[in-house]
Amino acid sequence: MKNRNESGNILVKLTAACLLMVTVLWGCQEEYLETSTTTDVNMTGYFEKNQEQFSEFSKILELTGNAGYLGAYGAYTLFAPNNDAVRLYMQDKGVSAVDQLELEELKKVVKFHLIEDTISTSLFTDGKLPKITMLGQYLITGAVNEDGKSRINVNRQAKVVQGNIKVGNGIIHSIDRVLQPATRTVAELVADNPSYSIFTQALKETGYYEKLNALYLDEANTKRAWYTLLAQTDAVYSNMGIGSYEALKEEYSDTGNPAAEGDSLNLYVAYHILPDNKYVADIVTAPSHATLAPLEVLTTKLKGDSVLINEDTFAGILEPGAPIDRAASDNSGTNGVLHAITKNIAIKVRKPVRVDFDVADQPELRVMPQWRSATPTSTNLGISQLKDVKLEGGTDGGDFKYTTVPSSESNTRVYNDFLEIYLRPAVVKSIEFKTPVLVKGKYKVWIAYRRLGTTIQTFFDGKPLQRTINMSEYWPNGVPEGDLLAQGWKRYTTAPENNSFARLAGTIEVETTDRHSIKLVGLVNLSRQWIQLDMIQFIPVDQDQLWPKLDRDGTPVFEE
Repeated sequence: MKNRNESGNILVKLTAACLLMVTVLWGCQEEYLETSTTTDVNMTGYFEKNQEQFSEFSKILELTGNAGYLGAYGAYTLFAPNNDAVRLYMQDKGVSAVDQLELEELKKVVKFHLIEDTISTSLFTDGKLPKITMLGQYLITGAVNEDGKSRINVNRQAKVVQGNIKVGNGIIHSIDRVLQPATRTVAELVADNPSYSIFTQALKETGYYEKLNALYLDEANTKRAWYTLLAQTDAVYSNMGIGSYEALKEEYSDTGNPAAEGDSLNLYVAYHILPDNKYVADIVTAPSHATLAPLEVLTTKLKGDSVLINEDTFAGILEPGAPIDRAASDNSGTNGVLHAITKNIAIKVRKPVRVDFDVADQPELRVMPQWRSATPTSTNLGISQLKDVKLEGGTDGGDFKYTTVPSSESNTRVYNDFLEIYLRPAVVKSIEFKTPVLVKGKYKVWIAYRRLGTTIQTFFDGKPLQRTINMSEYWPNGVPEGDLLAQGWKRYTTAPENNSFARLAGTIEVETTDRHSIKLVGLVNLSRQWIQLDMIQFIPVDQDQLWPKLDRDGTPVFEE
């Protein structure tokens, strides 16, 4: 029986609001789902009492032997097709009763609609659900806009009619279509589409077709294989002047044997494959993803409604990305998902390049009127306010600040701003940043700050660097700059003053071209443990560590 009490209405609105947030890409308005509670102890009992909606699905449960265990204790989520949905399914199959359908087919239908966990609509994301179905395939959820309202879409095949029907052994979501499981592997999906003839041949010649055609990673059939393939159509290759597989091989293969692991065409194809099952919404949730090409990642960016692969800025130059064709993507296979990209992507051979990371240049700070203001300001920041900055410990009451100073201020800071952190074990234990993209290679890491505060240990991707830095130490006057550089001290700005400088934290090996993490940990618990952090410099070990220096406005100045 339905309970439309006030708490139910609140839950409905919260559910709709969550769905709206995760489906913002579609620009839909929120939908208020009808939500029910029931005193029935199980799913089978609920269907028996609601025959006007679920008599046909009840017959399927009886025929497949599932009615018994869905009438027992457990924790399940069931996407239950209503009577109209099952009748449409029978019509498509050319039968007039469910007992005329193949029993094995019906068993697969039930398994594909059933998850061994309780998942309410508030946990739906714009992508795959967190748990796999009992058939061994993922379901995806999203939103569609109908008559100005957003409705929950399941697998692009059905819509939720009534969600969050809570029973004793789980949650039921009523849907208006029977869901159809994938029947082809990712390899078969791409091979069956004539638009991908060149790319399909490349998959076969490099050996990756066989990999993408497997359901398991081991001979014992115990470890599932999941892949995401970013495929390029023949039209994309035509725009590159490549009209056949032979032309593609001529362009990319450096050994003449594409099946060889080190061959450039082999690596090119591997770079299009992610070792996981990632739909478009899953791809945009992370800034980068590992590929089957060893130690090579591709980056992702959401720009408006476009999802771009490898749109990055190197050495101040924007490199446009390859858009995902969203209408032609999110194609589910039995072992993964197929996407289409509209431009070519390939591994780029890059040399390590210097990165002057301004820690106060964060997306959330750029939109503030105080950012790089000529007027002195000090703005308290919440400890979780910046998505690419993580603080361990501390409160929102002033332990983390964004500060600007006038250009006449005696202590030089690049862009006249910095971050202040009360870094000590008893307050803020550590601060961790997501770096800009670093090209793989070996770098020296310099921490640029104003002399003040604590002793720190620096970690890169979780590994400690070789040197601790006592930030309260004064600049060693009277020592030649070259000698100080060898000792791990330098002035990183053009101003000849003694309170703002940089110290060497150590040397790192960046193994993948990607964004990484760098963390500063406070080691002592004395008073006055504020640190004023300006920049972190990553400079390739074979490049000049001192020049160029930076002016207050960020302009690089080279040695005369």
